[in-house]
Amino acid sequence: MNDYVIGSGAVLSAGPNGGIAAASLHAQTEPLIARRVRAAVVDFESSRLSDLSKVVVVVAGWNAARVRSDLVTPLVARGACTLAEVTETLARAAGSDEVHFFAHWLPDEMMVSALGRAGVTAVTYPLEAIRQAALICGQKYSRWPSPLRAA
Repeated sequence: MNDYVIGSGAVLSAGPNGGIAAASLHAQTEPLIARRVRAAVVDFESSRLSDLSKVVVVVAGWNAARVRSDLVTPLVARGACTLAEVTETLARAAGSDEVHFFAHWLPDEMMVSALGRAGVTAVTYPLEAIRQAALICGQKYSRWPSPLRAA
């Protein structure tokens, strides 16, 4: 599975009804790409940056509790955020100086400059660099008591 980026993160929705939903991502890429990715921003929907409404942010190897404490809490504390601010927060939380973008668009000059001032490099790939992906989002799990018990 050295060709997969696997981690936990969140789906961030923009706008007045914006929100944050917990997510897990398993994305198959080239092995050389997968080995480099610590933190990623994935946009499965938008064809242009100006159309952006939802992104998936993920940190490889993290679990939901760590995402909540190290990523979601700081984002919520900031209130409204630009994508550059989200990306910077993601990089700092992941302890990475790179954030990998998988999208049909490229970060604009203003975002690249803001990230550069924060010591973060945007590494970009076309969305097609992800051959297949499984995104698990917004699930609630309940544990039901089992009527059977091991003897």
